Amino acid sequence: MLKEYKRMTVAENCHGCFACEVACKQEHSLPVGPRWIRVYPDVRQVGDRWRFNYFVTECGRAAPAPCRLACPAELNAWHYVSLASQGRFKEALEVVREVTPFAGVLGRVCAHPCETNCERGTLDEPVSIRSLKAFLADYEMKEGREKATPVKKTKNDNVAIMGSGPAGLSCAYDLVRQGYPVTVFEAKSQPGGLLRYGIPEFRLPREVVDNEISYIEELGVEIKKNTPVDNVEDIFNQGYKAIFLGIGCPTSLKPGIPNEDAEGVIHVLEFLEQVNSGGSVNLGDRVAVIGGGNAAVDAARVCLRRGAKEVHLVCLESRDLTCKDRMLAQAYEIEEAEKEGLTIHPSLGPRVILTKDGKVTGLETITCTSVREADGRFAPEYCEGPAPTLESDTIIVAIGQKPEDADFQEVDRGLADTIRVDSFALGTSIKGVFAGGDVVSGPSDVIGAIAAGKEAAISIDRYLSGMDLKEDRSIDFRLLNGAPLNKDSKKRIVAIPDEKVATHEANRCLNCGVCADVLERGLQTACVNACPSHCIYYRDVWEVTPKAGPYTIA
Repeated sequence: MLKEYKRMTVAENCHGCFACEVACKQEHSLPVGPRWIRVYPDVRQVGDRWRFNYFVTECGRAAPAPCRLACPAELNAWHYVSLASQGRFKEALEVVREVTPFAGVLGRVCAHPCETNCERGTLDEPVSIRSLKAFLADYEMKEGREKATPVKKTKNDNVAIMGSGPAGLSCAYDLVRQGYPVTVFEAKSQPGGLLRYGIPEFRLPREVVDNEISYIEELGVEIKKNTPVDNVEDIFNQGYKAIFLGIGCPTSLKPGIPNEDAEGVIHVLEFLEQVNSGGSVNLGDRVAVIGGGNAAVDAARVCLRRGAKEVHLVCLESRDLTCKDRMLAQAYEIEEAEKEGLTIHPSLGPRVILTKDGKVTGLETITCTSVREADGRFAPEYCEGPAPTLESDTIIVAIGQKPEDADFQEVDRGLADTIRVDSFALGTSIKGVFAGGDVVSGPSDVIGAIAAGKEAAISIDRYLSGMDLKEDRSIDFRLLNGAPLNKDSKKRIVAIPDEKVATHEANRCLNCGVCADVLERGLQTACVNACPSHCIYYRDVWEVTPKAGPYTIA
């Protein structure tokens, strides 16, 4: 867990010189106007006399930067952005790799909650943190990446990872760097899971996925391809001491409407996997996509790029991305799809798939008046009335996914066949077996899966070391229940083409994380160093927070 600090002031010593304010603004490159430290004149009565004094406000900037706090994996965005601003791109990439090898992946498909919470966005537009990650990864590939040095195996307990998606590979990455022998079991012919088979090439190039998975293998992780496993007993019998289940949600949900199995109906995971594997799909001229998430928008854009003359997206959700019933796809992806020619039909649900001689001919819709309750629970409501019928040669169903219920049946399941885990340590009902990512939370985002894999690695290390799995831990709610709906941030730059643009963009950072960084290193912040009367100091929040004691009932 990230450490936080509280700034303490001795008001009686403050002379109102404003040196702390000036130092703060210089340290954080703040423009004229806003400031994070304020010194106000303060007049108070002491005994029978009025005393003129000064009051120094609290400062919230001793905590880790807002971008880091917003990231489920706690990526230190401030640190690598700071290095990038100095042109130290290789060092910046190593900061990313302290947490994850997936700089290039996250630089293209992350939901970027860091940018939503970027302090710069309160002044004008947030720093393009996601695009900077993509630039760092691409810069290294262009310059030529040196092969990673294998990590020496210092532990004797073998760990098995089921699934080579972002959760499984992240768990393997953290464990191999601690010296564990790690083997990843992958049922398909190539590793990557969702990254390889579920995201189109134009959004996530295969060379980026290959490069970052190769880095993990070079460290010493063994990936066994074409090796399906469906129970934990077989793995334990091979001598593995701990297991992580990162098997995702490979089964597409069906809409439960007439003719849903007709010829011409394709489920989105099957469609994207076929396309990403180099296969051909006969779409016809008119395609209807059912769904409002990223997978639905991805599928629609693929259809447009594969020559479909008309592509219509039908979704229960609203096109208004500020309301509770908003489409789940990222705003930028929706806008790009519309520019490419996608027609969106919001607030509509599928009623009947129309057929002729068993082949799809169209989609009859129904009006949706509400999608979610106020608390976010999915509970769609419909009304009778006029709703369009769309002529279609192909219908792609993209309304969600769930785990494969036939796999690992001995592990307790929860809602929608997700694996039930301990909310403190991601442990399952079987000792030594842990799980995380989409198989636990349901379909979520890549950064959430990475964070879950990292948390599971902590649990596995503690388990194999005989330590308490829960002590001083708190698992992010979203890792268990999926990503909550967040407001969309303004995006400043889509792509960063060269070093000049990268350094310019990185220099827009307000250095929110510098204070927490110096305190972590046992140093003092700029405001403390600038204060001539020594009235400012910092303490760990835990040290100054009153501890709960026994209650006394009168």
